Amino acid sequence: MKVLKIFQIFSLLSAVFFLPLNLNLNNISLVLFIISSFTLFFLKDYNKKNVILKSNFKIIILFSIPFLLNFFGLFYSKNINLAVDYNIRALPFLLLPMASIISDKLFFNNYKKMGKALVLGCLSTAFFSWTFSLYDISQLNRPFSAIIGPLYTHHNLLKPLDLHAAYVSICIYTAIGFIIKIYSDSNQKIKRFYFTAALFLSIFMIQLLSRNALIFSFLSLSIYLILKRKWRLLFMSYFIISFIAVGAYNINHNYLRDRLFKSLNLLEKPTKFSKKDDRFDRLSASYEIFVKSPIYGYGTASEDSFRNAVFKRNRDQKAYQNNYNAHNQLFEYLSTFGIIGGIAYFIFFATIFYLVFRLKKGFLTFIAIGLFLACITESVFERSQGVVYTSLFLSLLISFSRKKYFKFGAII
Repeated sequence: MKVLKIFQIFSLLSAVFFLPLNLNLNNISLVLFIISSFTLFFLKDYNKKNVILKSNFKIIILFSIPFLLNFFGLFYSKNINLAVDYNIRALPFLLLPMASIISDKLFFNNYKKMGKALVLGCLSTAFFSWTFSLYDISQLNRPFSAIIGPLYTHHNLLKPLDLHAAYVSICIYTAIGFIIKIYSDSNQKIKRFYFTAALFLSIFMIQLLSRNALIFSFLSLSIYLILKRKWRLLFMSYFIISFIAVGAYNINHNYLRDRLFKSLNLLEKPTKFSKKDDRFDRLSASYEIFVKSPIYGYGTASEDSFRNAVFKRNRDQKAYQNNYNAHNQLFEYLSTFGIIGGIAYFIFFATIFYLVFRLKKGFLTFIAIGLFLACITESVFERSQGVVYTSLFLSLLISFSRKKYFKFGAII
C-alpha cells in the first residue's frame, strides 16, 4: 500500500511536469495515476467506498459535464469513430475529479509539489524550444535577431514539441502565479531561483505571442500589485511592459508589431506583413450551423463538416484546410450540442465559480478566471492539453473544498 501511494503521487507529479512539455508522456503518467488511485480505492472498506461515492455524486456529475456532453452526443453522431475518440479524450473530466474524491486530500496535500512540477515543466519547455531555435539559427547561418521573427515565435517556437502556443501559455502564467503565491514563504536561495524562473518564463510567454494570456497576465499582475500596495513594482512593471510594447511596435521587420497589434485590426488596416485576425469573424460560421439545429445540435464530432461547408462558401481557405474549430468554447458547444450544450456550459462554470468564491483562495480564483477567459478565444475542452489542465484544476478545487468540508449538495 505504501509503495502504491508513493507511485500514485509520483505519477501525478509526472503528469503535471509533462503537461506543458510532452502530451504523450503526460497521458501515460495520467493513466498510471488514475489506475493507482482506483486500485487504492478498491482496497478500501466497502462501506467507506459507498459513502464516498454517494456523498459526492452531485459534484462528480457537475464537473464531468464536458465528458457527459460528448457521451450524450455519441448517440446521434454521424461520425461514430471520431466521436469515440472525442469521448476518450474527454475522460479526464470524469476520472480525475473522481480520483481526487476517492484519494481524499491527495491534491490538497501535494498542491505545492504540483506547482513546482509545473514550473520545472514550463522551464524545460522553454529550454528545449530556445535550444532548438538557436541550433537551427546557427545551422542555417541566420542572424540572431531571427529569434524574435516569425520563424521562431508563436507556434513555430513550439514546432519541435508539436504543441499549441495558447495552451502552453496557460501553463506558464499558472506557473508564474504559483511562484508569486509561495514566493514570500520561501528562503532567500529559493527566492532567487523563483525570481529567475519567473523572469525566464515571462520572456518565453511573450515570445509565444498568445495575446489572451499576455493581456490576462498583465491585468492580473496589475491587480495583485495594487491590492498588495507594491507601487514601486507596479511602476517598474508598467515601464518594462511599455518599453517592450514600444519596441515591438517600432521594430524594423514588423512581425511582432503585426502579431501583437495590427493583426487585431484595431489600429489600422492589415499590412503586407500580416492580415486581419479572422478569429471572431469565423464565429459566424458556428452560429450559422447552430441556428439550423438549435436544440441538441449535430452530435459529437459531427459539426465540423457543416462548419467546413460554411468556410468553403465564405472562401476562408485557411479555416477550411485546417478544419478550424469555433475557437470559442461556448460556440463550440452551441454548434455541437445546441442549447443543451450552452446551458451545460454555464452550469459547469457556475459550479467552478461557486466553489472558488466560497473558498476565497486568490490563486484558485486566478486560475478559474483565466480558464473562463481562455474559453472566449479557444475551444479549450476540444484539445487534450486543455482537457487535462482543466481536469487537474477541477481535482485541485475538489480537494480544497473537501478540506473545508463543504457540502456539495448545496450547489444544486
